[in-house]
Amino acid sequence: MEDKNISNEIILNYELLKLTSVPSPATPKSSASHLSPNPTEPVSLCKCLLSPEPSKEEIISQRKKMMFSAVFRTESYLRERRIPELIRFLLTKILARERDPDSNVSTYLSNLLDDCMIFRAGLGVAPVLFEDRHLKAIINSFDPSQRGWLTVGQVRRAFMTLGLTPDDNLLDRTPTDIVFQSLKEKQELELFNLLAAGMKPLCDNESEP
Repeated sequence: MEDKNISNEIILNYELLKLTSVPSPATPKSSASHLSPNPTEPVSLCKCLLSPEPSKEEIISQRKKMMFSAVFRTESYLRERRIPELIRFLLTKILARERDPDSNVSTYLSNLLDDCMIFRAGLGVAPVLFEDRHLKAIINSFDPSQRGWLTVGQVRRAFMTLGLTPDDNLLDRTPTDIVFQSLKEKQELELFNLLAAGMKPLCDNESEP
């Protein structure tokens, strides 16, 4: 009888041991092994916690520095003297010129440059892109009924059509002759500023010691 009780106790302990050794469903085997890693295995560290590697400073040769300096000076020269805008103006004049079978492009361009320099010196007529007939046609397109005046919005659109900046103070009803004169003067002023871009004022000899 005593031997039977001992065997029952052994069986009970064995069953209890099996129950305690089985992992619970809430903690799967993979997570259990993840929570208790092997201390002998190396632990990986996040790269975000590591200090960044020092960046290697690029050494620029003296030849490259000279090239960069030359490019910067060239761009500054072209920008200060508005050379790209001047080239666009000359090309537009060439494309819009009246075809003359006796003259070629080189002759026309040479004469145009002479006219520009004479106008910049204040001795000649401005070789503007839009002639008087063009300005009158623009004004008539905004005044088809021949009222003789334009509204503020019409005046602004007339200036913007020609690529000019309108005046700040405009009348509610501006007479067309005043609009024509304003367009003509503004166009000549824009051309003079383009031709005189980057020019230094002449020194006054009387002010020198």
